Amino acid sequence: MEASENLWIAVAVALAVGIVIGVVLAQVAKRMGGSSGSGSQSQLESLQLRFEEYQQEVANHFKTTASLVGRLNRSHQDIQEHLTQGAVDLAADDMTRQRLLAALEQDNQPVRDNGRREPVFDSLEPPRDYALKEEGPGTLSEEFGLKRKH
Repeated sequence: MEASENLWIAVAVALAVGIVIGVVLAQVAKRMGGSSGSGSQSQLESLQLRFEEYQQEVANHFKTTASLVGRLNRSHQDIQEHLTQGAVDLAADDMTRQRLLAALEQDNQPVRDNGRREPVFDSLEPPRDYALKEEGPGTLSEEFGLKRKH
């Protein structure tokens, strides 16, 4: 009987030791998992901050580009006005002045393409079979090579 009591005591002690080890390992795993979770959170916040900085850089880029294009347009208008004034002031006669002003107006017109293009060919027709055949249709005929069932 003592052997069976010792066996039960050993099993109970082993069970208690196993429970204690399990609880300790669970606490360690919980702490390790918690630190990686906060690491993920800090990494997410870092990525969010970088993304917001990138968005700000893109916005600044387009703002600067719009400003530069505006300045370019104003400079172009100033050049056009200078050329027009030069044509009026420096042209020798009325005919030359009119030709210069017409050329400046033509260059100043924006290029417009309404999507309408002149057709290259007057009419588009499928090719014709000019090889005359004594019997049967020509090679380009729709019936060529088809046998009719009677």
